[in-house]
Amino acid sequence: MTLPSGGKLVLARFLLTAIGGAFVAWSFQPFGLWWLGWAGVAMLFVALLGRPSWRATVGLAVVWGFVTAMIALPWIAEFVGAMPYVALAVTLGLMQIPGVLLARFILGADLPWPVRAVGAAAAVLTGEALLARWPFGGFPWLRVGWGQLGGPLDDAAVLGGVALVGFLAALAAAGVASLVVKQWVTGVALILVPLAIGVVAQPATGDDVGTVRIAAVQGNVPRMGMEFNAQRRAVLENHADATRDLADRVRAGEEPKPDLVVWPENSSDVSPFTDAEAARIIDAAVRDIDAPIIVGTFTYDDGVQNTMVLWDPEAGPVDGQRHEKIYLQPFGETMPFRDLLRMITPLVDRAGDMTPGTGGGVIEVDRGAAGTIAMGIATCYEVVFDPAFRDAVNNGATILATPTNNATFGYTDMTYQQLAMSRMRAIEFDRAVVVAATSGVSAIVGPDGAVQQETEIFEQKVLTADLPLRDDLTIAARYGGAVEWAIVALAALALIGAVRRAMRAAAAGRETEHQQESHKER
Repeated sequence: MTLPSGGKLVLARFLLTAIGGAFVAWSFQPFGLWWLGWAGVAMLFVALLGRPSWRATVGLAVVWGFVTAMIALPWIAEFVGAMPYVALAVTLGLMQIPGVLLARFILGADLPWPVRAVGAAAAVLTGEALLARWPFGGFPWLRVGWGQLGGPLDDAAVLGGVALVGFLAALAAAGVASLVVKQWVTGVALILVPLAIGVVAQPATGDDVGTVRIAAVQGNVPRMGMEFNAQRRAVLENHADATRDLADRVRAGEEPKPDLVVWPENSSDVSPFTDAEAARIIDAAVRDIDAPIIVGTFTYDDGVQNTMVLWDPEAGPVDGQRHEKIYLQPFGETMPFRDLLRMITPLVDRAGDMTPGTGGGVIEVDRGAAGTIAMGIATCYEVVFDPAFRDAVNNGATILATPTNNATFGYTDMTYQQLAMSRMRAIEFDRAVVVAATSGVSAIVGPDGAVQQETEIFEQKVLTADLPLRDDLTIAARYGGAVEWAIVALAALALIGAVRRAMRAAAAGRETEHQQESHKER
């Protein structure tokens, strides 16, 4: 494959980049075509070959990010409409500029081709590392690694998390691009090495330190869309009703009593800490099932906080056993530049003004002689951030939960993309993950990332399972952050090498020019 020359070259670059962005989007769930992630990144690399102008490179970066976001994130429009959705896609396109510029500079440098290929792969992940942190706390939803679930590389998450999985996919893509330019040895090596790492890196199988019977309640919502917030008490009643139905089955001997029940984020949108009736409903459900429930609600000790609270049959809300959401969604739970943006659209007032939490991400459930359940919590949007579950596991979590509220996103792909993240986290940390959603998809995920049970969207259902408790720390749990920085360091080393070669070439050019001028003077 070669790019055409002449006036068609720039158009070919942009077309190739746009197709590549679409391919990356289709590697995500629910499509799950992991191999398209390799092909998509490879197309970006090929488009950057031949040293396109810096202006063209900026345009390619914007197209790359914009197309990926437009295809992967239409569920944003379900929440706030088309204009913010397109604005987000444009912003994500602009945020691709640093990584793509870095990849273009390295690919065009006077360096050995293997160095350029590996450096370009690291550059893509460097761009992702930036976007995971900035602006407004970052938006790492479209990382290449998320699209590798179900492929040969996903087990490598146990070694270095999503960053390593994405880097291996980018290396394989660089291998494909190497074959395009007839760098056969490098191409084959960059494809086979990631595959070998993926095969060797089998999911961890730490020893179980106990088991727990978990119930994940999907109570469902009265109707789709933003309107359901007007029926907040009905949402709470739905989750209480589903829990009472489970209690009836337990009393009838149809299934064992759970040790712990997990309700979703916003399952009690009416806070039981300010509304006595909401507290009564929750308390009645907890007493009926005779097991503690982790309830999603709001607390007000430090501003408004999105909180998961442990509610005990005897003690009620357990002091100190709560998780206040740490990673808040900008333009949803918080609104940057609210006063300025209000002059553009009144939609800004749909966003909250919440305060982030500062806890360790773990809720501990004391079972007496049966031992403690240390449940790590990443509430909804938090699952996309590496430190959320990593901190929880390092703080002692033996099982994980992703309570989420996705009712406003209807039947869109959002819930499947988020479930894929929970599955990747299960592999990464060797922990079972309980996904409890208000309206679907809720799921029980084993430590190997396999979905053992799941609900349909907008279905009231309770999932119950006996799940392992594990306290081993995977390599990703211990060193996942360092692995990501090591990938960034690879890109930095390639950049330094490229700059030094460019400086030497410039110096050599000036020396040659000086010699020529001296010769003329003689």
